[in-house]
Amino acid sequence: MSIFGALKKAIASGVKEVSSEYGKTDDFLNAVCSSSALVANADGVIEDSERTKAISLIRNHSTLSKLYSGDKIEETTDRMLKLSKDKSGRQELARYIDKVRGLENGKAMSEDVYLVAADIASADGSVAPEEEAVLKKIADRLGVDPSKFEF
Repeated sequence: MSIFGALKKAIASGVKEVSSEYGKTDDFLNAVCSSSALVANADGVIEDSERTKAISLIRNHSTLSKLYSGDKIEETTDRMLKLSKDKSGRQELARYIDKVRGLENGKAMSEDVYLVAADIASADGSVAPEEEAVLKKIADRLGVDPSKFEF
């Protein structure tokens, strides 16, 4: 087997391992995009920079980028941003977030969901009080202790 063949096999094996570890469903992606949308819309306005930052962060996430195409990430993010504009949509987003906690690797996924949302909140250099309140709600739903990530 050539070195390129071996490398291709190793990469495929890694992707397969991540896929089996995080599941083949869209639950993880839905939760990450939901938390991002809730934070982006915390002040009632979704700015283009927040949308762009959310998509960029999710596309570049080490696990999500292996599981989902860029188009799938962008499509899911846009759908969740639209849902975040009214109460019934925000409740649907909360349900996506809740679902991840009960999955096999829910603890690690929950931390990733929270951390991506925290990155969105601080994308402009500071975290507004409205964003902080949403982050707290997300952390509570996920059972994540935000102080664990203070460095």
